[in-house]
Amino acid sequence: MRLLIVSALWPHRAHSVRAANIVIYELLVALAARGDVSVGLLLVGTEEAARIGDVEQAGIDGLTQAGVDVLAPLVLPGVTTRRSRLARLLFPQIGDRYPQCADWQLIAKRVKDWSADAILIPWSEWLTHACSEIPVLKYAYYGNPDPKGARTQLHLRFRNGEISSMRRSFEAMRIGRFERQHMAVMCRYQLLGNVALNDAGYYANGGHPNAFYIQNMWMRSPIDARRRPRNSDAPVRIIGSIGKVAGTANTLGLEYLGREVMPALEVVFGDRPYEVHILGSGQPHPIVAGVLNQPNVVWRGFVDHIDEEIRDCDVFLCTNNATEYKVGHTRYLHAWSLGAPVLAHRDASSSMPEIVHDKNAMLGGSGREIAEHARRIVDDAGLRRRLAEEGMRTFEEQFTSDKVAAKILAALRDWLA
Repeated sequence: MRLLIVSALWPHRAHSVRAANIVIYELLVALAARGDVSVGLLLVGTEEAARIGDVEQAGIDGLTQAGVDVLAPLVLPGVTTRRSRLARLLFPQIGDRYPQCADWQLIAKRVKDWSADAILIPWSEWLTHACSEIPVLKYAYYGNPDPKGARTQLHLRFRNGEISSMRRSFEAMRIGRFERQHMAVMCRYQLLGNVALNDAGYYANGGHPNAFYIQNMWMRSPIDARRRPRNSDAPVRIIGSIGKVAGTANTLGLEYLGREVMPALEVVFGDRPYEVHILGSGQPHPIVAGVLNQPNVVWRGFVDHIDEEIRDCDVFLCTNNATEYKVGHTRYLHAWSLGAPVLAHRDASSSMPEIVHDKNAMLGGSGREIAEHARRIVDDAGLRRRLAEEGMRTFEEQFTSDKVAAKILAALRDWLA
């Protein structure tokens, strides 16, 4: 089989980048290592996306050494004309939201020239749409459906006083039209693997005949995952979030952290000093900035040595799936790969069912339950050890790139058979 990965970014393993860079790199290396498939990489995007710096070149060199055929990038010409505002308003098309769709034939030519039997588009909304009409077997490795994110962002804008009720209703209707178009596009993909179980259900309920759950993936830790002895005089250190703080899931999760969990931590920890560290670049949403303006919250910004921070924390907490916006996250896998004790809202398992309470994580259904679990993790060395061991075991058995790559290839081969 000749499998071409069509990517919107250069894959590499540097930790100073989005999780997508790492995931796509790991997937390519795992696929190339199998020996029963020819693997290519085609980057598609703007001149800026195609630019190659030292980090990107290191990724390309690593992929080439692994046996991946790295093609020259395809720089799209960009939109030169747009339909009138009235036409876009009254008769919306998918190309209004993703203008790159107009250049799909340029991508199709490169796919044909490489003689691909199948293409896989990982983690890119616009590129998934732009490749949807290419006449070849297509696999979307996907998550975070666009209409769901658009509705959540609209709700946040309304709550923050940025738009009126009338504007909100109008925008909601536009999102509804977009959702129908989006579903039609996604149904052009023979295989739609979603990294969240609930999102797979979203597409299946929307009419996709072959939408299914497939695990996310992460890299094995490049550092020693053994935890350092903690300083008993230091405050308990809870990592409360990682990643860009203004992201949709992080915004809602951080709001829940501030409104529901922080007051409960104050009660449960009592006189015992503790800190909740927020790791990630950017500025928080105004709603988040208001509820997390608290003395026990430490805004760290971008952190260079994030692996060490995660490995040595006392509790790795993620409250993102506590609200209506529930998606899959690599951060659980990142923490498991480093032996950090994971604490989350119980709805994390609705997206990733491998997260099991009192086995590889502690899950709480309220701010108070989450705070009590945090105190128990801190006080119970045996529990911390068990969570670390089971988390690592789950990661190795379910979420490494070699395991996921095998499932992707099996689905492709079944379709081609």
